Amino acid sequence: MTLHLIKMAAGIASLQDLEQRQAYIRGLERPELVGHRLGKNQIVHITRFFPKRREEILFEAKQENGSLFWVFQKRIQARQTIADFIEVKTEQGLTKCGIVLEGPFVPVERHVRPAFQGWRYLTREDAPQDLVRQTVKMSKIPPQMRQDLEELCLI
Repeated sequence: MTLHLIKMAAGIASLQDLEQRQAYIRGLERPELVGHRLGKNQIVHITRFFPKRREEILFEAKQENGSLFWVFQKRIQARQTIADFIEVKTEQGLTKCGIVLEGPFVPVERHVRPAFQGWRYLTREDAPQDLVRQTVKMSKIPPQMRQDLEELCLI
């Protein structure tokens, strides 16, 4: 069974903000990542602790790795595939967990999620479905209006 992680994206207002932040981070020289080989479409998100259930997140057959679901504006809104977990040493000598993410963001059905700190596990059953396609009419709705309509349960 695939297991996922869910994490708050602090200070992020939209998916575009999250994409821009990751693009910025990708362009930085990060001394803590020296010695780690990353693929072209990979980025490392550093967090304090390693998940104890990482084997469930990273399938040995690599057929169905778990994802990191991003929460911003009090909703789960996107996910990225988790490629690996790496050990990262900070300048202070502390060991942290580097979550290696790959590929583009995948928008998902928005689900309200109360605030929390750190990351949490998310089972396949509880994970929101990918937004495969939107109708032309739905894609023309401005994001704020779409959010208001979702809150009123009209879409």
